[in-house]
Amino acid sequence: MSGQPVRRSDTVLGFSLAGRAVTGLLPYMAVVVARHLDLIYITQLERYNTARLRGWIARHWGIVLDGRGALVQVAVLGAGILLAWLRLPAIAFYIVWLSAGLWLRARWSSLQVSQRLQWTPRTVRLATVACILGVAATLVTSWLTAAVLSRLIVAPRALLVGIGLAAGLFVVSEIAASTVLVANLSLTPWERAINQRFYAQATARMRRYPGEVVGITGSYGKTTTKFITAALLERRYSVFKTPDGVNTTMGIVRVVREALRDEHRFFVVEVAAYGPGEIREMCEILRPRLGILTAIGVQHLERFGTLERIAEAKYELIDSLPPDGLAIINADDPGCLRLAERARREGRRVLLYGIGEDERALGVRGKDIKLSSKGSAFRVETEHGVVMFETRLLGSWNIANVLGATAAALECGVSLEEIADGVRALTPAPKRLEVREEGGVIKLIDVANANPLGARMALEVLGQFEGGSKILITPGLVELGQIEADENRRLGRAAAAVCDYVVLVGPQQTQPLREGLREAGFAGSRVLVARHAGEVADYLKAIVHEGDVLLYENRLPDTYLEFA
Repeated sequence: MSGQPVRRSDTVLGFSLAGRAVTGLLPYMAVVVARHLDLIYITQLERYNTARLRGWIARHWGIVLDGRGALVQVAVLGAGILLAWLRLPAIAFYIVWLSAGLWLRARWSSLQVSQRLQWTPRTVRLATVACILGVAATLVTSWLTAAVLSRLIVAPRALLVGIGLAAGLFVVSEIAASTVLVANLSLTPWERAINQRFYAQATARMRRYPGEVVGITGSYGKTTTKFITAALLERRYSVFKTPDGVNTTMGIVRVVREALRDEHRFFVVEVAAYGPGEIREMCEILRPRLGILTAIGVQHLERFGTLERIAEAKYELIDSLPPDGLAIINADDPGCLRLAERARREGRRVLLYGIGEDERALGVRGKDIKLSSKGSAFRVETEHGVVMFETRLLGSWNIANVLGATAAALECGVSLEEIADGVRALTPAPKRLEVREEGGVIKLIDVANANPLGARMALEVLGQFEGGSKILITPGLVELGQIEADENRRLGRAAAAVCDYVVLVGPQQTQPLREGLREAGFAGSRVLVARHAGEVADYLKAIVHEGDVLLYENRLPDTYLEFA
């Protein structure tokens, strides 16, 4: 260091202050680590797709850069340089630095609100590479800053080291998004090789599997139909179904490799897609004999672009069935019905299910439907006979899910009477219009990726309950592309006809929904707006009383979080 030599007593004091300055690192390190983990979490939500992650970052620069936090750290660096130039004791900088760090840590708002980061092996690899890059950036920036200042200012080493570390942590905090992006991109070839190995293992496993696979897809209804189908088949067979929420290629591959057993007579699999070709890729591994198509809707329209592309992606399941396979298709859905006609033209076996008294040739038909807040009852007509069904599942659309599962169970040899007993014993799939009662308050939990039709039908179910206030808690509908605003306005108008209060999650996201409520004459004083799901409980405390019914409709993905 240039300038006057430092006396021994100053050196001893300097090291003491350096030790204290290291303590000042802790709140900054906590924030830096939290920022990186949140961005890794977003990467996980975006399925490690670098392009989608880059798009999220571009739409959320305010969250990524944290302008106020950046200004505070710039002020700390400026204060440190000023203190060094004035030759004031290093302890002064330490106090300023630590105070600012504690403030930054206290105001930090995590992006992990509705879910938490899942520590899979891939996540660990990504976090490790991001950590290496972050530490390298911190050390290089810290060394360069301290080296430059040492040539310009005569100051204690502890002060220069502290300023250098502050600069390093500031830089690595602000480039966290770039760090995670680079880490994810650099791992892509390695992850692709790992995935291919896992695909090969899963494919080999399925070639040895002696049972049959029932594949289920659709824009909505597929998870509930999966649970119902598995429950009905279990009346007679050993059945394995993919766990709740597992419907992507890698998730299914992992289940096949780790959990599927030869004694499972049937493997019931829900398959989803965020783009063309994904369902076909899964079916090449699974080779299903039965395929259930529940609906063609606008869910994920933002990702697919057009309804036609959504339909084409769902048809990949039907197209993958063997010559002796059976396509079980919902005839009440116009998009599904068009695909059924296409399948028949191609010479495939097709069984239609649906509701009503019309002239359609339905293999499984539901008639004489009676709905209530306790469930539903309806008559089912098939070539195997006619039976009355009763179920605790709520909503008319669940009848369609029951009919699709009934068609699959009949094809697999379960009797109509066994199916009726199974339907009577059904309970809702988790978080899919699941009924909970807590402290005299009824909660309808319907937060699994809502779609326009399902959301409006959930409001119909809410209207069937008698008693206290009816309260809707929702972030509205997402991933609908150009029609999203219009669909949310429609949802707002439908909510106005049923609800006493509406709690909205996300001020910007729910603006169209508020417009729909206002158009329908709903009182603005009965509309409460939370920034994110973590604030909802505070709003509910002021309005919820015993006997009230709460509908939690849809869960806003944390990729849509809004912070002031």
